[in-house]
Amino acid sequence: MMRRSALLLAQLSLLTGGMAFAHPEESRVRTDEETCITPLEEGCGKAARLRRRFAAGLLPVDVPALEQNPFADREAFSDTDVLNNSLDIAVDPTAGTISGSNTITLKSLVPNLTQFTFALRSNFTVSGIAINGVASALPSVPAGSSYLRTLTLNRPYLLNEVFTIKITYSGVPVSAGFGSIEFTSQGGVPLVSSLSEPYYAGTWWPAKDGDFAQPGDNTDKATWNIALTTPGNLTGVSNGVLQGVDTLPDGRKRWRWQSNYQMATYLACFSMTNYSARSVSYTYNPPGGGSPVTFPFRYYLYPSNDTAANRAAWEKVLPMMDALQPVFGVYPFANEGYGMYQFPFGGGMEHQTMTGQDGYGESLTVHELGHQWWGDNVTCRTWHDIWFNEGLADYTECLWAERKTGSTGQAALVSALNARKPSSTTVGGTVYVYDVTSDSKIFNTSLVYYKAGWVWHMLRGTMGDATFWNFLAQIRAQYTGSAVTTDDIRAVADAVTGKDYAPFFNQWVYLGGAPTYVKGHAALTVNGKSYVKFHIRQSQSTSYPTFTTPIDCQFTTAAGTVMPKVAPVARTSWFIKALPGSVTGFNLDPNTWILNYGKTTETYISAGAPPVVLEGAPLPGAAPEFRVAPSSVSLTFSENMNLNAANFQVLRTGDGSPVPFTFSWTGSTLTAKLQFDSRLSPATYTVQTLGTPTATATGVALDGDIASANLASSLPSGNGAPGGGMSYTFQVVAGSCPADMNNDNFVDDADFVLFAGAYDQFVTMSGDINGDGVTDDADFVLFASGYDAYTCP
Repeated sequence: MMRRSALLLAQLSLLTGGMAFAHPEESRVRTDEETCITPLEEGCGKAARLRRRFAAGLLPVDVPALEQNPFADREAFSDTDVLNNSLDIAVDPTAGTISGSNTITLKSLVPNLTQFTFALRSNFTVSGIAINGVASALPSVPAGSSYLRTLTLNRPYLLNEVFTIKITYSGVPVSAGFGSIEFTSQGGVPLVSSLSEPYYAGTWWPAKDGDFAQPGDNTDKATWNIALTTPGNLTGVSNGVLQGVDTLPDGRKRWRWQSNYQMATYLACFSMTNYSARSVSYTYNPPGGGSPVTFPFRYYLYPSNDTAANRAAWEKVLPMMDALQPVFGVYPFANEGYGMYQFPFGGGMEHQTMTGQDGYGESLTVHELGHQWWGDNVTCRTWHDIWFNEGLADYTECLWAERKTGSTGQAALVSALNARKPSSTTVGGTVYVYDVTSDSKIFNTSLVYYKAGWVWHMLRGTMGDATFWNFLAQIRAQYTGSAVTTDDIRAVADAVTGKDYAPFFNQWVYLGGAPTYVKGHAALTVNGKSYVKFHIRQSQSTSYPTFTTPIDCQFTTAAGTVMPKVAPVARTSWFIKALPGSVTGFNLDPNTWILNYGKTTETYISAGAPPVVLEGAPLPGAAPEFRVAPSSVSLTFSENMNLNAANFQVLRTGDGSPVPFTFSWTGSTLTAKLQFDSRLSPATYTVQTLGTPTATATGVALDGDIASANLASSLPSGNGAPGGGMSYTFQVVAGSCPADMNNDNFVDDADFVLFAGAYDQFVTMSGDINGDGVTDDADFVLFASGYDAYTCP
């Protein structure tokens, strides 16, 4: 007992440290109508609920150490597919009991299935098992388990064979977690409610569920029926659509609810009290035309809370739907509508189609509404991945601030994000939940809610709005009615953007911390053109990674403002960018797209700063016509360089042959020139540096990396660190009048003289109209054709 008590006290100390709140809005100061001032007061969240349970002598959580992994010898979770759960239960608020049955329709996904394991806590008695309507042996309880029961099936079931198992049970529920099944009261009237997240469904109904205190698996979703028998004066609420209410001979009522949408086990719910029930019709008119979507919004309040103010607060769901659907897609359960009901737990719980809440604040309401897309329709596959659910729901709060009527837009978005910024003392933890053995670890407010919300914001920032909304749409398209892992999410990001998001997910999801930026800059003028050289230093803890998320750099000049984006690659990264005038101001991430803990300024650090290529002629991606083809390549550098001909090559793409050139360096303009023996003929050319060119004064290696080999905007070069070679491409195209050798828009004798001179040399490209590297008879035929036409089109 002493060891158990010590463990419980250790768990309690975690809870009182504020690490287990139901939803992030519970850890903020609430309005008077929400009845709470700080997260440690009564009624303010899941953590408070756990402390009250401890004070009452109940376990805040079932101790994971007692489970001893009883799942090693059972069938695999993936061996079966539950198609439907059909509960028929009677709840007695006076006796505090639940009795009834669950008929599970399932399909074997393996040949010769002989077992089925379900969760039902040990305080319940299983009095009957019927397989396909035939009585069968009662289940066994794995040693050391308080949750699982394993059935030996009456025969082996074939691959894809569908059958039913009816489990009849009864008992006095024992609540766990955040209060998974609570018998209480409101206004002197009985109130019974469930909250199964994360792995506590088995505290009130027999269900196939993920393993207790383990990562679990939320992929096996099923449709839902419940016949909920209550005392005659109470209303029963559950998921989906109310099919009917039966009055039984003894005066009790049976409330029959049904949902035909696939639903994860932990999202099933019921609640019963003397609710005031209301319903409002909602119609969504998709932007750009499309068929209107109409469905009911139903809500259930305690009679004492059924006020005009509270009704108006909850009916804000309707404009919230309007704000979210253009970016999230149509509400995913439109065929059954959306509902809310008041429950006794702190915060809210996103039960599918029927959210439970204890308050009326906008943030709480829109958070739970956002979960219908992110958490319910698409669900985290394991509790490691819970940041998907909670981070997106947290970000939904920010999107509501940005998108609601009368919003200031970006300013409101940033304000909402900053209100949800994790503290610098907690940001070192990871968004990905490695330890899922307790609720307090799974539902860490700073990490799983706040920081994860920022992760989604940063994904939006790196992708841009159009791509980000498409990214979310692709997650829905691929995983609707199913579940995702963190790696699944990253794979969708890779596919939608065509980029590798592994570094982003490694730094922001799998590892801890966030950057602290220090910046410095200095003006640079070369050949009368203005540039800025600047560095970004990351001064965060050395235990945190170096964050390579691209960051906006806003430079102010008298001639205007520019905002290039750069991606740091090291703790100190250097860059040079062209400006329309002398720099007068420098701001990092002015629109707040990156979670960070400082953006201070220091003197520009010149030591270690690499030289770069400022300009190229032709530019990367240039495509001049043959008649104006270049006869040289010029490269301008940011400082004096140690260079010679061996540091460069120019290749014709296709045959890969090098183009001979003569090298020269002009120190006054910091320009290297590669002079060819003639103009270049139609082909694609690659200009490259070889070896390790260095700056004359510092010996620091060239940073020649170019973001895109065929975009003019890729210059100046540089990825932020010394040592990268330069390589870019340009083309010479034949054009509409390649025989116009002197570019006067006529093909005449003057052009013939030029062509004849090239023809006599043979090896030159100056008359190489067909781009094969030599001027020969094939080119003469093409020239003659142009000569006959005389004028250029």
